[in-house]
Amino acid sequence: MTELLGHAQVQRHFIEAMHAGRLHHAWLMHGIKGIGKRMLADKLALQFMCEDGSGCGECHACRMQQAGSHPDTYHVGLPQGKRDISIEQIRDVLEFLSLSGTESERRIVILDDAERMNAQAANALLKGLEEPAAGSFLLIACSDVERLPATVRSRCLLQHCVPLSDMDVRKILAGMGIAAEHLDLAVSLAEGAPGRVQCMQDKVVAAALKQWQQLTADVAQADLGEMESWVRQHVGLVPHDLIARVLTLAVYPVLQSKAAASDFQAYQALHQALLACLRWPADVIRHSLRPAPSLLADLLTLRMALRAMSQSG
Repeated sequence: MTELLGHAQVQRHFIEAMHAGRLHHAWLMHGIKGIGKRMLADKLALQFMCEDGSGCGECHACRMQQAGSHPDTYHVGLPQGKRDISIEQIRDVLEFLSLSGTESERRIVILDDAERMNAQAANALLKGLEEPAAGSFLLIACSDVERLPATVRSRCLLQHCVPLSDMDVRKILAGMGIAAEHLDLAVSLAEGAPGRVQCMQDKVVAAALKQWQQLTADVAQADLGEMESWVRQHVGLVPHDLIARVLTLAVYPVLQSKAAASDFQAYQALHQALLACLRWPADVIRHSLRPAPSLLADLLTLRMALRAMSQSG
């Protein structure tokens, strides 16, 4: 199994509870997307199914678990191309948990992307949480815990998974094969969630983001023609959230400057302009906007706000 970095506290709580015989029947691990919750779930499942509870990786149960063939382990998540996790999927989960184990008395289900359950699926899961079968264990991974019904949350043991340290993120990204010349930018954009920047394994995407960072280092003085050319060429290739995030790397220092603190009106205008850029990825989807023109309009507003801030200072 690939080395798991971070989440040491969650792993420690799990091992202590399992060895003490007080493991809650449903664990809900929540935290921002891209921090490795699914990898953590796989690691905990390995320890849960291991013959001596250590996750040794050598016993028959561990070898089946690592090969993805353990008959007493079930994975469920958002199907490719679907908008939500359906009630049929959750019914299959509950049926699996109600059965007797094939290899042991234990059964485990890993439920990923739990926030994508529709209302009927969440209600079906609630019944399983209220009446857990002996030996069953449900391991839930969720990126937006507030989207789960309070009734579901209240019947689980909540475990908050925090973003990874920059050192761990750098190690993971280097292991992904992201080029050394792009690592600093990738770590900054990841914000503790290496999954956010997996796309930078593609050298074309990584080079485009590096160029965007250089073009927007000083948005107030940047060449509008070059920025427009970059946007029209790359807006369909580079993830929109990373395009917006690069802008924040350049503008946040200005917002935190003494000039910003001395002119509240200019600060507010700049803050609102930056928020519009950060909302742009969601607005493109929500309002069916054309990505390039809408981003360029937000960039012009941001540029004017930065220039006004400069003049006020």
